[in-house]
Amino acid sequence: MIKDVCSAAASMLGRPDEAEELLSDNCGEDLAKEYLRLYKLVISEISEEYRRGEDVNAAATSLNVREAEFYGISGRVLAYGIAAERALTEGLDVAETWDTRYKSSLAMCARRPVRIKARRFL
Repeated sequence: MIKDVCSAAASMLGRPDEAEELLSDNCGEDLAKEYLRLYKLVISEISEEYRRGEDVNAAATSLNVREAEFYGISGRVLAYGIAAERALTEGLDVAETWDTRYKSSLAMCARRPVRIKARRFL
């Protein structure tokens, strides 16, 4: 899944050569490290956002596949985030566009409902 998401992000940025290289078995080490770094950054940002205010161990900064599915975070949302981060790091003109798309799609993902404990009055 990580390869597909990173490849989609490269395609979104208009870099088909990078997208194909990321999917190939003989991907360049530097390119793979850069996209993996961006992937981990986006995952940690999403994880912090969704776990803020919940009673969860603060050291846990990764979002597993089940949690991502529960929250409605698709590969497309992750690809938007990676494309936005890559564009921001390289100072591309489209950075603001991808950042807006990423934040909008993340805002549309489902949120966990708030549970209010039932109280009994005596």
